[in-house]
Amino acid sequence: MAIIDLSNYDTTLVQSTAGRAGTPDGNIFFDKTNGKIEFISADELPTLDLTSVGGGATDANPLLITDGIKFEAIYAFENQERSADEDLRKYDRWTSGTFKFGGAYNFVNAKIPSAVEDRAIIRGSGWVELDADGVPIKKFFGNKGLSNIEAGSQPYYQQTIQGTATNFAKVGQIDEAILVYQDTDANGTPDIDLTTYEAVSIRTYGNNYDRKDTTNDLGIAELGGYSTGFAVNESVHLTTNTTSHPYADVMGTPTGVWANMELNYIGSPSAKTEFSDQTGTRLFTWELISDDSATLDQQVAWLDAFATEEAMEADGLGGETGHFGKDIETWYSYNASGQVVTKSGVDPDTEGLYLNHVPTSDQQRVVMTADDGIIKAYSFSVSVEAAVGATAKADANAWYHSYFATNYNSDSAITVEDKSASEVKGLASTADGSNKIIFSFDYTGDTVGGSADSDKDCVFLCEGDGGATQQKTLYTIIKNTTVAFSCAPGVENNV
Repeated sequence: MAIIDLSNYDTTLVQSTAGRAGTPDGNIFFDKTNGKIEFISADELPTLDLTSVGGGATDANPLLITDGIKFEAIYAFENQERSADEDLRKYDRWTSGTFKFGGAYNFVNAKIPSAVEDRAIIRGSGWVELDADGVPIKKFFGNKGLSNIEAGSQPYYQQTIQGTATNFAKVGQIDEAILVYQDTDANGTPDIDLTTYEAVSIRTYGNNYDRKDTTNDLGIAELGGYSTGFAVNESVHLTTNTTSHPYADVMGTPTGVWANMELNYIGSPSAKTEFSDQTGTRLFTWELISDDSATLDQQVAWLDAFATEEAMEADGLGGETGHFGKDIETWYSYNASGQVVTKSGVDPDTEGLYLNHVPTSDQQRVVMTADDGIIKAYSFSVSVEAAVGATAKADANAWYHSYFATNYNSDSAITVEDKSASEVKGLASTADGSNKIIFSFDYTGDTVGGSADSDKDCVFLCEGDGGATQQKTLYTIIKNTTVAFSCAPGVENNV
């Protein structure tokens, strides 16, 4: 079976002589007495005589709830039936078209769908339901998916910012209209007016999440009886998966590193000091408590699981209530470098998220957004290893000294400093057992010789006085775990 549209409506739709309350013999019933229309699906009428439209007398009813019927087919079918059925012509029309490609049609003359299921089966359009005087009584806004949504994934929508999440009626790709306006007595004062905002989300644990809204992403000022597309997209998550991070262990009945993990709202936060950049407030209103040696991937998996929760609030300690996981925003994103970028899911504009106890091995994979919006990164320490050789180490007077290449060979030469702000200079005899001078350099924090978090060209000198000659080596400190080079003088034979 397939969705019923302009390509197949004339061979799949049959006008019924009775509604679902009687004995229907077709899948569309124009209720002339009550001014209603019914779409009688295969769930109600499994088989249907389709001989009048070129089929067989015992064919399956092609109108399925899962596939649905496009409003364009309803409109075209009424045109077809009024052309052939003079009895139907005696009554005002049920539908009118506004514009096809915008998915905008109307139910007119106070003739409306008979029941909830008759609206839910309509695809490909929004619509307006008008009373006998042409006054809008209800408006249904059509939602369409434009990107990848897996067949088994459950998309949902919200009609106010961080409002209650409501699942679309069917899983998979989005093609459904929702009520955004109702004025039952047509007095111009609506009973329901939700025409200013809608967000559409897809969150399936194990996939990347996405959300688009009409205000910020689509630029729609007013929702009405038409359709628009939402480019919500899901794909397989880089690290969160149901094998190594089973949802049941992460959130269902938390075990291991997830047993005590939770979000905590901090009313009066204090500045964090372990980041390379000490500017700004360094305050974080939210903290992910993780006291059981969880990896960054395990912390991310918890944030993913929480973001699907309908009844779990953000603050497990009760200080900030009313923010349920599925209703609010996600708690991180990825930047162009593939790093996890934390954010508050409650108020990302003014609140930050701090992940506590991130293992050292994971610290370069994450940056954290503080309350003032400044991104904070852990320091990156480069282990610089200069091999000075056995000859220099054995020369009691041999020395080493490192300078930034900028301004070297001038009075303005600047000595390189290690992570502890100690100058990189001394006796070659202090080299380790492998004849190496080793020091740590703060790549992300050091601003001497160039800007922070940038490569720096340097000069390393090693000169003897009695046993070793001289050696000069140019090297570059890059964002790598280890930078190794040789600066080994030869044996002194000149004095």
